[in-house]
Amino acid sequence: GPLDTIKQRLQLGHYRGLTHAVSTMVANEGFVSLYRSFPVTLASNIPYGMVMVGTNEFFKKSWCEGGELTLGVTLAASSIAGLVASATTTPLDRIKTYLQTQQLSPACSVSGSVPPENCPLTKGKANAKPIVANWHQAAMRIYTTEGAVGFFRGLTPRILSHTPAVAISWTTYETAKQYL
Repeated sequence: GPLDTIKQRLQLGHYRGLTHAVSTMVANEGFVSLYRSFPVTLASNIPYGMVMVGTNEFFKKSWCEGGELTLGVTLAASSIAGLVASATTTPLDRIKTYLQTQQLSPACSVSGSVPPENCPLTKGKANAKPIVANWHQAAMRIYTTEGAVGFFRGLTPRILSHTPAVAISWTTYETAKQYL
């Protein structure tokens, strides 16, 4: 949603803060810039949740076989669930991120604090009008410029961040459920 888009752009160093980001985005790209990635965000969160919960339940049932759910089984099942869900939805996340950050120059070219020779890809103008307006156009753009492998950029960091997050949240949930 809008906060995720703003977060992505703030992380890239393009705005001084939340208010500056919102006002600049709306002024330069219109209000739609805050919601451009919303449909693909929904389209990725739903399968992510389905894969994550389904995988977690499958492994819990396979490894428990009627016995008590142990901490080890919970941790292993939820870790695999986080890995599988994050890996399978990486292409959708890549499309979402492309929609959110397209046309942005590197932060070093915006701030002027880095010498031009040390700032990569300084062509283009920061905060320009978007190249693509929807997820389909973004997917086609990624495919034509980067090939199928482009949909899996960021796969390893996504897996490395989601796997422990899912393991921690599901293990906490299962542990709390047992004590309640």
